[in-house]
Amino acid sequence: MTPACGVEAISLAKTIEIKPEESFARSYVDRLILEKLTEMESAVKLGELADRLSDKGIGLSTVRSLLASNPERFTYHERRWVPAARLNGADRPFAQGMSLVLESFGAPVPLSLVVQEIARIRHTEPEAVDAIVERLAQNDDTFVVSDGFVSLTKWSFVANDESPERALALNGITVAEVAEVAAKLGSIDWRSPGAVVEAVKKSAPVKLKVLGAVAWQAMNSNDPRSVLIFDARRFYAQAIHVPGYVFSPDGVIYPESEVKKWINIAVKLADKLAPQIDVDDAAPIDIKSEDVSRMANRIAAGDQTMTATKLLEENYEITPSNKTFPDDLANLMAALKLSDKIVWVGGDRFQKVGMQPDFITEVPEPFQFTRSAILDEDGEPVDIELTDDGLSSSLRKLLSHPLATDVLDEDILPAPKTMPEQLRLVLKSIHRELGTFPLAQVPTGWLSPDPKIQEAIFIDPQGRELQVWINHNARLMYNLFDWWFEQPVESGAVFTLTKTIRANVFDFAWMDQPDPVVYISSQRMEELRNIGVRADEMSTLDILIEVMGHWPKGADYLTILAEVNVVRRSSRRLVASLLSSYQCFYQRSGSPVWDFDQKKVDLGFDKTKRKFVKK
Repeated sequence: MTPACGVEAISLAKTIEIKPEESFARSYVDRLILEKLTEMESAVKLGELADRLSDKGIGLSTVRSLLASNPERFTYHERRWVPAARLNGADRPFAQGMSLVLESFGAPVPLSLVVQEIARIRHTEPEAVDAIVERLAQNDDTFVVSDGFVSLTKWSFVANDESPERALALNGITVAEVAEVAAKLGSIDWRSPGAVVEAVKKSAPVKLKVLGAVAWQAMNSNDPRSVLIFDARRFYAQAIHVPGYVFSPDGVIYPESEVKKWINIAVKLADKLAPQIDVDDAAPIDIKSEDVSRMANRIAAGDQTMTATKLLEENYEITPSNKTFPDDLANLMAALKLSDKIVWVGGDRFQKVGMQPDFITEVPEPFQFTRSAILDEDGEPVDIELTDDGLSSSLRKLLSHPLATDVLDEDILPAPKTMPEQLRLVLKSIHRELGTFPLAQVPTGWLSPDPKIQEAIFIDPQGRELQVWINHNARLMYNLFDWWFEQPVESGAVFTLTKTIRANVFDFAWMDQPDPVVYISSQRMEELRNIGVRADEMSTLDILIEVMGHWPKGADYLTILAEVNVVRRSSRRLVASLLSSYQCFYQRSGSPVWDFDQKKVDLGFDKTKRKFVKK
């Protein structure tokens, strides 16, 4: 495949492993791309094709990556992109050509589009093939027409007078699958008007073939002399166009709400494929000052963040597939940073000056620490902090544990030698209430250190996006209220953040199980809040004693720290110092947990620890 002079050459440099869910999602998005490409007839400039898909969240980079990595659906021919079925269908009979077109889509296709594509395959005008295509679509059992769309009958359950076992085997489905859907549908009357629509709504997501098998068994009698009522083509025509549902690449009817998730997965796959695709370029583009001014003005006039990657796509049709992309991106970003109309907010993201919310510039007041001024009978403060030498060896180690540290109470550690792609993070109750998250749990260097205030985008498994603000000076993430309050676990919920190809864009997912050490049940949270009502008159030691009274078999330091902090904001060192210096708290030899002895409360402070008290 050799392009003419002046036209970029695109090829897949090497293959990468594609997961089943990625293959499924890209097949759906490939269908959307194929539909628009067929409507256009062909594409020389991919930007024009991407424009037709932009309302679905599919950009130029995605289009380019997916086109170049699926030769079964797309091909580069005579300096333009065309559907592969157009070349594969040359010199084939009408019906076979139609089947190839439909197979490439894997879903219903407008009859008018099939006519146009058959005409292109046969190098003639649509009027010359219109009648033949429509006759075949209506009369050939290979096809079924519904609401102006043509499909392959084999996508539905096809059976006549076969035995149930043979019918299911021919359609590649099992007795168990059919029984499960039949049980879900109950005693639906398949002969009543609207029965198929009702069945789709009750059972989706459901394999179309399985749903057809349930209908076939219910409508046809086992009596060999009875009339066969089930009509595969009629069933398909009714099932495939139920509003709010979509026929997926795996033959399953899903609620349309799933589509956004598929597109999101396909876009991520395209990002992953982009570095594997070679696009020949002569040299980095020349970014003129007037171009930069125009782009800066556009950003300053809007209320949305704009990425330099998107600007390269829209203005120069440069994507990560281009060999010069790193240089082009760096050059454009350097130029945009010089503008006083816009501000850089991390990664390749820019927005107009003044868009950053005020609440992200400081640490919220509830994170400030409170220490009581209560004195003991000797006139000494009850709540004291010890130096490291006064702490038990186990507590000294735990002070640097990510779940012990928090905003205003951390020691920033060196960057790890091996940086993980994914982080396991734990949400504590105070951050859930304030819509924040501490950078103390994030390894140094995992986030870019500049600029100090950044915008990030979290994307959940459903494809929803959340704008998150990161303040390196305050050491906090902000604006997480919406997703935090969707999580019923108040303390100890676990989630993951995973880096993506795109800078400052992270995949977010809740884990099924809470953290076993920091998890606090709703009932226990209520008990701790009741203690908090009385906390103004209590020392932190008093609070710690009440907390420990709940744990007759002892508790881990991190558990104790989490519970004390529900009652009163207390530092990791203060709680560790109280455990280490008051004689009612102790650890059994070899045990990781701390125990409490009510009988020793009156023994008070261990005076051998006095020399370790921080001044």
